[in-house]
Amino acid sequence: MKRSVIATARRWAAMAAVSLGLFVLSAPTVSALTCEVSPSLVPITMSYHGAKLTITGTSGVNEDLVLKISSVPADSVMKYKAKVGGVFWMKKGSLDFKNVPGVYLLNSTADLSRILPAGARNQYQLGYESLAAAASVEDSNGEPVDGKWFNEFIRFKEREMVYDIQEGTITRRHGEESNTFEVMVDWPYQAPPGVYNVELLAVSNGTVVDQAGTTFEVQRVGIGAALSKMAFEQAALYGIMAVVIALAAGLAVGVIFKKGGGSH
Repeated sequence: MKRSVIATARRWAAMAAVSLGLFVLSAPTVSALTCEVSPSLVPITMSYHGAKLTITGTSGVNEDLVLKISSVPADSVMKYKAKVGGVFWMKKGSLDFKNVPGVYLLNSTADLSRILPAGARNQYQLGYESLAAAASVEDSNGEPVDGKWFNEFIRFKEREMVYDIQEGTITRRHGEESNTFEVMVDWPYQAPPGVYNVELLAVSNGTVVDQAGTTFEVQRVGIGAALSKMAFEQAALYGIMAVVIALAAGLAVGVIFKKGGGSH
């Protein structure tokens, strides 16, 4: 009797294991969120005028995506002007924008307000309103100033092309178990050399369900890198070279105009 009970228990255990195995095999594959940027190194040469970045990867079938490229938040000081006597525009002082990224480029599969609620947008710093919530603005005396100046700061950064938000620009290709995506980003030449963060969020039903990220570097190379290094490490020599080059250029222009003759 005891052997019969043991044998029956073993049969049930075997059947359960087989059933569990079949369930695992038949369960839908969850696609991991991935993100790659090309090129991973953007070289600044003498003819540099920005670059074209391609960001690709995979995501779940029913997920919206938000892609953010940014630098580490820091402080930024800007001068401002005001009318004196209601007539003349003059520099009045400086404003210190604290905890703001120098570069902020954002792309998404749809409108941010549709993808995520305001609280989540602030948490992940998605959109200009979330940047304003995390930042502070002070005058030269350390006193907080009117929030309108942050809007002016955003406009200035947009004119420099280092801030931009493009909604609905991520292209997806749908598959049965996962999607692939691609987005092209115009990298501005105004952005300084450095390492930049690429953050990708997958969103489902108003909640961030997965995250991925990578980095890329913008770096001076060639003659530009050598001159930049000289300017910092051998400032006197760099100054002498600049004067010599300016004098040589002036002499060359003078010779050209002398050969061409003056006006009659």
